[in-house]
Amino acid sequence: MAKEPSILEAKDLALENLEAIRMSLVQCIDEGKMDLEDSLHNQLLDLIDDVSILKTWDEMEELVAQAKVLEQDIAAWLSLHGRTSLSLPWPKRV
Repeated sequence: MAKEPSILEAKDLALENLEAIRMSLVQCIDEGKMDLEDSLHNQLLDLIDDVSILKTWDEMEELVAQAKVLEQDIAAWLSLHGRTSLSLPWPKRV
């Protein structure tokens, strides 16, 4: 039976993924593409802030669900601007 990752490991992976998404978004914005009202970027920053206060797997699962939706929204936005994105491995309970 696989061992459940610790919440600290899960937080590290979630933060790494959110930062990767943010960097893709920022790079595209820096090239002149517009994120209207910085909505996508602000949502990402909110999730990044939320990672630091997570204490339980239930909270982590809620954040991951939100992050996956945002990841899809940003992937769609990037594709409108000729960019591709990768599907990231998100933390999960075993």
